[in-house]
Amino acid sequence: MKILSAVLLSIAITVASTAAFANPKKSGIVPEQEHLEMLYPTVLVRLGNGSGSGTVIYSEQNEELDYESYVLTNWHVVQNYVQLNKVWNSEKKEHIEVENRRPVNIDLWEYNNFSIAVGTIGRIANIVAYDKSRDLALLQVEDTERQMPHVAKIYPEDKDDGPWIFQTVYAVGAGLGKPPFPTMGLLSGYGKDTHGNDLYLASAPIIFGNSGGALYVYSPRREYELIGVPSMVSAYGWGNVITHMAWSRPISEIRIFLRDAGYGVKILGDEPEQEEEEEARE
Repeated sequence: MKILSAVLLSIAITVASTAAFANPKKSGIVPEQEHLEMLYPTVLVRLGNGSGSGTVIYSEQNEELDYESYVLTNWHVVQNYVQLNKVWNSEKKEHIEVENRRPVNIDLWEYNNFSIAVGTIGRIANIVAYDKSRDLALLQVEDTERQMPHVAKIYPEDKDDGPWIFQTVYAVGAGLGKPPFPTMGLLSGYGKDTHGNDLYLASAPIIFGNSGGALYVYSPRREYELIGVPSMVSAYGWGNVITHMAWSRPISEIRIFLRDAGYGVKILGDEPEQEEEEEARE
């Protein structure tokens, strides 16, 4: 009997609209909104002999007027750039484990005529947070003088009951190291991984290199909003991949990851906790 299994991929997903919230653009009109809100925030994450995808989810000035920019991706995309090494600690008189995180390179693509990729802009980014069980990681761009030109919108919390099964979704990522491209499908179901974390099942095809990209829907706010990060695909037999049965880390798990890592206030717009407000007044 053939058994479905989850296979890690490098993927990126783009999400579309439902019949209830259809894109009002008519046929023949350049899909500018789709490019600006889904394609342009997607970056290629370059990692030595391989590559994955990422999505810019924040780029704003801080109190010192430096730009802070963050890219969301998968843990398995950057895991080889996080290493534990044993070093001698003279104070404790024993070897201790020290974590080393190597910076990664990201490429932002530039386009002509909202479609033709004409080159890339390179940036260096550091791994500032990761969650192995949720297969998520957060990168901070080293460039603090320039704002990232395009930022994805995150599906907001407590604004509606969505996203919904049967809603059109888009998966966007730099598959096989190519310029980012979208595929379209449906939000098809829900599941859980071996750690008990939630997953979205979508029928938008994904391929190797798309991991760390984004899954989008066209929301009731008439915007394309990120609802997931493609992480795995289903397979059967000896690794026969089913590209249209793709599993993404859902927005609920993304929020947990960002809050646990201390980025809920900055990226999600959470209210600061009382203790933080008191310290600010002092």
